[in-house]
Amino acid sequence: MSYQISNLESDLQAWRGIDAEKMQELQEKVEFLLELIESYKLEMCYKHYELQEIKQELSYTNQELCAALNPKLTINEAMVLAKKLLASDKPTEHVLVELLTAIYRSW
Repeated sequence: MSYQISNLESDLQAWRGIDAEKMQELQEKVEFLLELIESYKLEMCYKHYELQEIKQELSYTNQELCAALNPKLTINEAMVLAKKLLASDKPTEHVLVELLTAIYRSW
């Protein structure tokens, strides 16, 4: 079946005025472009892998930064804060919100 296609192609070549040399040149260009496409696919895979590594590194850095900027509230510090807030003239629900917010942010 492919022989028939080749025969049809050579019939079309003559009809279109494409000689064997031009056909060879076109085939070489097609092969070159296919190799170029494969090369770009490999490069895209590599860039995707690099991007995943950078995202992971950024995630770790972000976690470390959050930990550095929001130090953990110890139980003693929470108790001191609770006493301080309860000693204020604020309503109990406001004191509770502030205390829970401070504890929540530290974890």
